Amino acid sequence: MRVLILYESRRGFTLTVARAVRDELRTLGLEATASPLRGTDPGTLAAADALVVGTWVKGLIVAGVGPADGTQEGVRALPPLAGKPAIVFCTCGVSPRGTLDTLSAWLEARGADVRGRIVFRRKKSLAKAPAAAAAIADAFGAG
Repeated sequence: MRVLILYESRRGFTLTVARAVRDELRTLGLEATASPLRGTDPGTLAAADALVVGTWVKGLIVAGVGPADGTQEGVRALPPLAGKPAIVFCTCGVSPRGTLDTLSAWLEARGADVRGRIVFRRKKSLAKAPAAAAAIADAFGAG
């Protein structure tokens, strides 16, 4: 199974998480690649059997919390996903609030079949990568 991990990153932490999950998926025997959400070519998207899409969380603790600027534009630029399985994730300091609901809705509007959601909080997030990869593989029926 080919899994494409798309991410929106500002300072590099979401990129780091995407790469950690990619590496863990590879150890599970999946073919996984990571690429920026904005700017991924259509051929790469078409070749993927499943998607993992992540963003950092913008906003204050209770105000304006949601997917990072540019995430919605990146999702809108994706070709129709026609039932392609997907998992969404976010990186945050405190709470993602409705970020994953919003990101899921955007992907579902493009036709994706969103099968799971994962939150990576800054502290100890990378320690979650093996368990997250196992959950992703299971959600895609590759575990």
